[in-house]
Amino acid sequence: MPINSNITDVIRKQRNAVSAMLNKLSKRIGVLQCERKKGTAAAGGYCSRGGQHLGADKTLLPALSELLQGKNVASFGDGTGEYKTKLLGLGQIKSYDSYDGGPFTEEESKGNVKYMDLTIPHFGLPVYDWVVSIEVAEHIPKEYEEIFLDNIFRHANEGIILSWAVPGQGGLNHVNNKPIEYVIEVMNKHGFHRDDASSKLLQDASTFPHLKRNLYVYKRREIIKNLHILA
Repeated sequence: MPINSNITDVIRKQRNAVSAMLNKLSKRIGVLQCERKKGTAAAGGYCSRGGQHLGADKTLLPALSELLQGKNVASFGDGTGEYKTKLLGLGQIKSYDSYDGGPFTEEESKGNVKYMDLTIPHFGLPVYDWVVSIEVAEHIPKEYEEIFLDNIFRHANEGIILSWAVPGQGGLNHVNNKPIEYVIEVMNKHGFHRDDASSKLLQDASTFPHLKRNLYVYKRREIIKNLHILA
């Protein structure tokens, strides 16, 4: 017997409310953690003035803008929101929402970036055409890796632009570096195949050495019509 749609809607709203509540609680905890130490909160987000944000790779921006032309985009882990600001300024992308796990990110970006603890499941967000996550995954503790990835998969209807620091790559609080072979396998397992041509375009456009090495484009093999139900 099919479940009554009204009951389904109620359950979904409750799920979304719990997710939002956990995110608010996480931010409060992160602020307390950052008051006790510099660097990063336990969930991986940079503390106020304690991070190593490199800013946007400026030579990469035109290639990203071209690839994402006319699309609704989200960045999961956008730091200060420079990618959002610069890419929207080029006028090709339809919309761009930025999220980051830094406890002070909303205040420091003046609302340009929304707080998101990527180590907890997120529901009630829009489904985007594309999700961008640049040099974020290595900051996510291993025990939360699956949750982080599920958050990205659930909100990307067409594809994901992802870079993930490789073993031996230094950086503040790099706790979960992975070889590219591992990343490709995980993405493929969840229905995203690597687009070699698009990946090469972005890598060639990059100035930052770690992006020339780690930045790849993954396209969903099959578009999910009702992905918004899962999100």
